[in-house]
Amino acid sequence: MSTKTGQQIEWRRSQVISMRARGMSQIEIAHELQVSKQLISLDMQYLRSQAKESIKEYVTEALPEQYQVCLTALDTILKHAYEILQDSEDNREKLQAMELFKDTHLVKLELLSNATTIDHALEFIRSKQQQKHQKKAEGLDSTNKDDNNTNGKEEPSIAGKQTVF
Repeated sequence: MSTKTGQQIEWRRSQVISMRARGMSQIEIAHELQVSKQLISLDMQYLRSQAKESIKEYVTEALPEQYQVCLTALDTILKHAYEILQDSEDNREKLQAMELFKDTHLVKLELLSNATTIDHALEFIRSKQQQKHQKKAEGLDSTNKDDNNTNGKEEPSIAGKQTVF
C-alpha cells in the first residue's frame, strides 16, 4: 500500500469517527464521503477493533500506574493539610485545612472503593486473554491429532472460532 493510499485511508477513517460523533449513520457517511456503505462498514469494523485494543492497553498498562500516582498525590495532600491544621493560628485557615483533609479522605475512599471495579476489569481481560491462548493451543493440539490419526477419522477443530472481547 502506497503512502498516499495509507494517508487517504487514515483521513477517511478520521472523517468517519468525526461524522459518527455527530450522530450520522453509516449510509449518511458513505453518501457524504462518496464511497460505498460496505467500505464505511469495514472502516467501522477496523475502528472498533482499534478502540478495543486501545482500551485493553490502557486498562492493563496505564490505568494501574495512574491509580498509584493518584493515591500518592492524595497522601501528599493529606499530609500537608494536616500540617496546616496543626501549625496554623488562623481559625479560617484551620477550617479550610479541615475541609480539604475531609474531602481528600472522601476522594481517596472513593478511589479505593473503585479499586475493586478496576481489579475485576483487569481480571476479566486476563481471563479473556487466557481463553484466547487456550483456544489457540487446543486448535494446535487438534491439528496434531489429525496428523497422527491413522483410522481416517478427522477430529473436529475449533481453529475457526473467534473470541470477542
